[in-house]
Amino acid sequence: MSAGFRAVLILLSFLMVMPSCKSGPAKDDPLNVTHKVLFETSEGSFTVALYGNGMPETVRNFIQYVKDGFYNGLIFHRVVKGFVIQGGGFSEEMVQKDMRPPVKLEMPPLGEVEDESGKKVIKPLLAHEKYAISMARTREVDSATSQFFITLARTAQLDPKQGAGPNGYAVFGKIEQGFEVIDKIGAKPVADKNGHQNVPVEPVKIIKASVVFDSTVKESK
Repeated sequence: MSAGFRAVLILLSFLMVMPSCKSGPAKDDPLNVTHKVLFETSEGSFTVALYGNGMPETVRNFIQYVKDGFYNGLIFHRVVKGFVIQGGGFSEEMVQKDMRPPVKLEMPPLGEVEDESGKKVIKPLLAHEKYAISMARTREVDSATSQFFITLARTAQLDPKQGAGPNGYAVFGKIEQGFEVIDKIGAKPVADKNGHQNVPVEPVKIIKASVVFDSTVKESK
């Protein structure tokens, strides 16, 4: 075999190997979107993207409620302007729907990120940025069931604090489409109703919630 021919074979082998060496996001990356849920409401539709790798138990709980049709016909029963919209628990008559047992509070994964000064620090990879979706709960940390909220602004006070045991709220996704619908709901006039505060005067109904993407389900050929 000539030296020239040998060099060509080596070059071809190198080129064939190169694509497999390209770096890309791992399948278990905590920031990979594993599920998407479409909410059709009386004010329009929006889609939420969920981080099932980073918050597996929280996403599993939420997706099960969606698949069970639990949210269909319920309302967004709480609107606090500039803060959150909350739903997933009450009917238009403010009757609370029976829920499954609560889930344990899940803390977001930690990772190395750059702070404002460019210094790399270890901090939670998920936070309550504007348009985040998170699980509502009582003062008991392990009390989340079906109710969720969507932030209307950056709400750092809801983020868990490191080194303090389970705390904060379980943020598990973000709005991907339909930001204008979230803003519209967030601007609704509110009043007290049946012992509850900040209830939209005009009900905002969840017509249907459905899973439109699930990375755990293999596509049929």
